[in-house]
Amino acid sequence: MHTEHLSNLHFGWIVGGWLIAAAVTSGVYLALLGIGLPPPGRFEVAAISVAIAAGFFVGGLFVGLRWSNAPILHGAAITFFSVVLWFVGSLAVPGGLKVAQQSAPEILGLVLLQLVASIAGGRFGRSLVRGEGPAARE
Repeated sequence: MHTEHLSNLHFGWIVGGWLIAAAVTSGVYLALLGIGLPPPGRFEVAAISVAIAAGFFVGGLFVGLRWSNAPILHGAAITFFSVVLWFVGSLAVPGGLKVAQQSAPEILGLVLLQLVASIAGGRFGRSLVRGEGPAARE
C-alpha cells in the first residue's frame, strides 16, 4: 500500500519535525563553531551545509519514526514550512529581500539540501519502523 497521500499529512508532525530540525541544526553549528572548524570565508557555507543536512535529517527521522505515513510528503512539507518562515521573516526585516536576492544561489542550494535531508530522514525512519532497516538485514 502506497501511503503518499495528502490526507496522511499532519500539521503537528510537520511543525514538530521542523522544530527538531532547527534545534539540531543550531546545536550542530554551535558545536562546529565551538571547535573552531569553520574559518570565516568560503568554508563557512560548508559548515552551515553540514549543520543543515544533519538537522533536517534528524527532523525527518523523527517524523518518520513517530508517524511513518507519507515520509516524502512530510519531508517536503517540513522544507516548505521552512521556506514560508524564511519568507515571512525576510518581509519583517527592512531590506531583507534585497539581501536574499544577492545570495539566491546559496539560499536555493540550502533549501534543496533541506529537502533532500528531510526526505532521506523520513524514509530512513519509516524503514526502521517497518523493519526494513540495516538491523533487519543481519
